[in-house]
Amino acid sequence: MERPLADTKRLVLLVPLLACLQGLSLGQQATTDEAFTKGDPRGVMVEEVRNDTPAFMVRVDVDHADRVYRGGELMRVFVMSEKAGYLYLLYCDADKKMSCLFPNRLGQDNKIPARKTVTIPPAGARFALRIGPPYGKEVLKAIVSLKPLGEQRLRGFLSDKEATRTKLEWVKGAATQFQNQPAQWAEHHAVTTTVAPPPGPDVPPTVPPDGTPPSGRRRVGVFIGISDFRSPDIRDLKVGHKDALALSRIMKQRCGLNEAIVLLDSQATLKNTREAICRRLPAMTKPGDFVIIFWSGHGGRCADDNGDERDGYDEYLVPHDASVANLSAIRRTMLLDDTFGRWMQELDGRRVVVVLDTCHSGGQHNREKSLIKGIDGPEPVGGDVQFDFFDGEFARAKDIGQKETALLASSLAKQVSFERKEGDLGAMTYYLVEQLRGGSSPVTLPAAFNRMKPLVAAYIERTFPGTTQTAVLIDNTTPPLYLRP
Repeated sequence: MERPLADTKRLVLLVPLLACLQGLSLGQQATTDEAFTKGDPRGVMVEEVRNDTPAFMVRVDVDHADRVYRGGELMRVFVMSEKAGYLYLLYCDADKKMSCLFPNRLGQDNKIPARKTVTIPPAGARFALRIGPPYGKEVLKAIVSLKPLGEQRLRGFLSDKEATRTKLEWVKGAATQFQNQPAQWAEHHAVTTTVAPPPGPDVPPTVPPDGTPPSGRRRVGVFIGISDFRSPDIRDLKVGHKDALALSRIMKQRCGLNEAIVLLDSQATLKNTREAICRRLPAMTKPGDFVIIFWSGHGGRCADDNGDERDGYDEYLVPHDASVANLSAIRRTMLLDDTFGRWMQELDGRRVVVVLDTCHSGGQHNREKSLIKGIDGPEPVGGDVQFDFFDGEFARAKDIGQKETALLASSLAKQVSFERKEGDLGAMTYYLVEQLRGGSSPVTLPAAFNRMKPLVAAYIERTFPGTTQTAVLIDNTTPPLYLRP
């Protein structure tokens, strides 16, 4: 049955919203400031309407794995939330025009259940999402709040006559409504590419605007190593910076890495780390690409403030400019596991390997303290609180559908991670680099881990008698995933 004309016009209005990130250039290493200038609706949706410390996770995805659509194709959107709430699905197109896909005039029941995928348009809907011009980079933003927005604010979302600038004020106002209550809302966005349809059946598919063939796969990494810390209250390490340099170099020389972002010591501030992971990596890669994120340095823990940690503690990594002056300073200056989990969502669709050469117990060890990668501090009451940075967030991201991720950690949750006595590298990093340096055949992630794990354990037992360090791999990727192709 033919759709009524009014309905067709509505489809043309809704579909263009996905072009919102036209200014992002895939394969471009430079930061993407031009795409996030103040007032640009794309930047507002991605950067300003953002919650880096949510108490629950939300994920939005589309029905093309590569997130590339051609004119005339239909799109389906999938949203899952860890908690039940109210869904607001926003869309910004290549012309920087913004709309609210859901709720809309044809469907206003926006309640979303916990841990169940919601499909937009739902079955039997009176609207569809058909791709049409303009073509380019586009953004889709899902916001889930535990409480519904007020009726007046919702009317502003749904208005078809309001200009984009006015609608942006509604969006920013919605975020402002919850800005002092980060546990009350969560968000996630997906960037897609829309291209013009081929002019005829015998014409090859259009190459995406960034010039990368659809079958091309890039390999990009962020390598962070910190030995020198700004605060005199944080003990310096010896080899954190060496670890990052060594792994980045061997991956460029032997593992086909196209680009490496390396942040060492004073470069590795919290701000620069966020810039590298949340903006530079997404701009340099696309779904299907390989991404590695490496961190060598201190780890620690503090009291959980939003109830999402089973052990009552948030874990954190320690940037160069971190402060341990008080709990407020710690939460403001450390890279918390909740925040890192949200940052990983920026890389949704990529094949992501996170490698942590840092303590998994907070550095509680009486001997060889100068070689331990953990913040010094008193043992918590009970003595059994574990440092398990990102483990929980990693599992939660998987639960809501973010696949193709792996976590390689240097030690178990109750163990410490050591620097080598030789002063060259961290124990795990040393043997990982050795696995990638030797031979000429491809090396998968599981194969590298299986060869490295006993070597790390043997070195620690031999060098630090009575101590163990057991490397850990949690692998949710589809095999094979090659560290060295």
